[in-house]
Amino acid sequence: MTSLDGAFAFAQARLQARLGARPSAADWQRIRGSRDLAALLQAAGVSPLFASAHGLTAQSNVHEAERALRGHWMDGVEEIAAWQPPDWIGAIRWLRWLPYLPSLDKLARGGRPPDWMRTDVVLGEIVAVDPRLRGGALSRTELAPLAGSFGTPGNIGGAWLAHWQSLWPSGDAAAVLGRLAHEIATQCRELAAGPAAVTSDSIFTRIDRRLLRVFRRNPLSPVTSVAYLGLAALDLARLRGAVSMRALRPAHEGAA
Repeated sequence: MTSLDGAFAFAQARLQARLGARPSAADWQRIRGSRDLAALLQAAGVSPLFASAHGLTAQSNVHEAERALRGHWMDGVEEIAAWQPPDWIGAIRWLRWLPYLPSLDKLARGGRPPDWMRTDVVLGEIVAVDPRLRGGALSRTELAPLAGSFGTPGNIGGAWLAHWQSLWPSGDAAAVLGRLAHEIATQCRELAAGPAAVTSDSIFTRIDRRLLRVFRRNPLSPVTSVAYLGLAALDLARLRGAVSMRALRPAHEGAA
């Protein structure tokens, strides 16, 4: 086994264990059946999602909840990036910015920032300046590769993807990731543009199955880490939806 294979084997063993500890259908049923945020957190706390729910309380508002979930995602990506061989660390670390892309796209199009952005550790220094200067502010952060998209029209998602692809070392893994990125982007566009009958659950299920196949067919490869993080992102998105619904619900409704 080469040193490169050994590095990927180190990640593979840990990711395989985490894959086996994902929430079950019964876990999701209990979470979705929770009447209020307190009950949801109790259900999540005895499931494999207990770490993702850390920092949330029954009194958390939706912005506090989303800030905590973004933090868990970024910490998780950083941990898995540290398991990679040096050539792949940057590509895996770039995935930590995914939760911020919708907000950055709004800012790039001149949208007015909501109050929560002003105190966010990533977005705060960007929204603090005149809208015409936000691209320059972004260029002084780790998100500098996206600064050029603060023009007309903005294309934050495309800029993020182009930079991510530029971080891939050449080889078989890059080809697999290219196909996977195209498929996931297509599914996300379908979700965004589809009619009400196209539910997030149906598309999430399709993406979940595709990522599982990719994970199992590409051992000893950075593709495994990307596929696992895609699955983790789906789980966080499901949890985020459930938490947000209850955090936005008036207290008297939860007690009804």
